[in-house]
Amino acid sequence: MKVFGALAAAAALAMAAAPALHAEEIPFRITLNTGPNHVRNIALEEFVKTLKERTEGKLDVQVFPSSQLFKGPDVPKALAQGGVEMGVPIILYLSSVVPDTGLLDLPMFYGRSADEVHAVIDGEVGAELNAEIEAKLGVKVLGPYLDLGHTSIFTTDVPATSLAALDGLRLRVPGSPASKVRYEEMGVESVAISFADVPIALAQHSIDGLNTTHETIRSAKLWESGLKYAIDTQENFLVYVPMVGKPTWDKLGPELQQIVLDSWADTVDDARKLAASRQIDARAEGIANGIQAVQASEEELAAFRARLLARQDEIVAATRMDPDFVARAAAVLGD
Repeated sequence: MKVFGALAAAAALAMAAAPALHAEEIPFRITLNTGPNHVRNIALEEFVKTLKERTEGKLDVQVFPSSQLFKGPDVPKALAQGGVEMGVPIILYLSSVVPDTGLLDLPMFYGRSADEVHAVIDGEVGAELNAEIEAKLGVKVLGPYLDLGHTSIFTTDVPATSLAALDGLRLRVPGSPASKVRYEEMGVESVAISFADVPIALAQHSIDGLNTTHETIRSAKLWESGLKYAIDTQENFLVYVPMVGKPTWDKLGPELQQIVLDSWADTVDDARKLAASRQIDARAEGIANGIQAVQASEEELAAFRARLLARQDEIVAATRMDPDFVARAAAVLGD
């Protein structure tokens, strides 16, 4: 009896000391700064569903849209500090800490197709960039980036019939040095304001339009704020970077880490296809709501890209990007 009692006590002690991984769900909150009807939120639904199924209750996966937890620029820091478990911030938000993430904003990507962009970011150059992001931000990049798509230029009162027609306008654009150079060359005054302030800025005519995607226009119904025209320029291709904070990643352990990686890998291709199709649908919906959309001519885009390329070294220096890294990306493009 004494032997049995000792064994029972040892077993009880071992059970008490065992990891609580299976007994209690690990919080896994995903923070997004876009609303539920935005392409990023919708594209992530299959990943979330797959992750929930495969982790079988080990992770408490919840999505918090519309900046309920953190604004977009604050997500990387929140991840590194353990304030939230996962985010998928737009790559533009990373460039202040990781200058090389400004790569896709460079002139050499002006007018490039999605396939050409993917050839760079899904290959060795992208792997190098991911390692730099992980080291500098204290996160784990889960795999290929999620597409938002090509941006276009939208205006209120001045018909956007060509790049030359934009001369003298005030447009809300991303605040990167590359964007500033682009719009200087167009004769446009670039204005950096929060996207949340865009509708009232358009309605009050403090800006004449903005650079963004058709999907973003649809998600915010910005035709209701006075947008009437659009010109498709394919001037830059926007992507979101899937990342988990290092404190969370270490807590998960090898088994759950692999499930998260596999769940992303198995759903990101379909998410990219969905994003592409939604951009097409969003453009059509914008037209149905009164936006007159045109495609910039190949001749005008080629000529403008040549002008921008003459200033690429200037942009690389201003943004503190690694010239050798830029050269490796250019080699993939064939430049």
